[in-house]
Amino acid sequence: MDFKLQPPQPVAANHTEVIVLCCLSERYFGNRLRALGCRPRLMTQQLMYPGAFLLDAALESWRKGEDPERIRQAAARAYAKNQGISVRAAAGVFAPLTASGAPTP
Repeated sequence: MDFKLQPPQPVAANHTEVIVLCCLSERYFGNRLRALGCRPRLMTQQLMYPGAFLLDAALESWRKGEDPERIRQAAARAYAKNQGISVRAAAGVFAPLTASGAPTP
């Protein structure tokens, strides 16, 4: 993350849905993933603890076919419980995304 990579070449017909759980994942990976044709489903916009409990909550929501906002809320509830903070504060960790995976304006 201390250097610049060339933008990736788009992959034809790629609609891979992705979750990236690490600090500031939207900043570091969002545009690159979208350039590849991926559709982000859960990304972060703050420093955070990427515990497996988050992946469990997000994948359960994703498995049900829920949209990115529902996946984000499921992750926020799990993060709030683990960190002992409010769901509202926990939701701020995760980047709001549209159905296409783009950040909401």
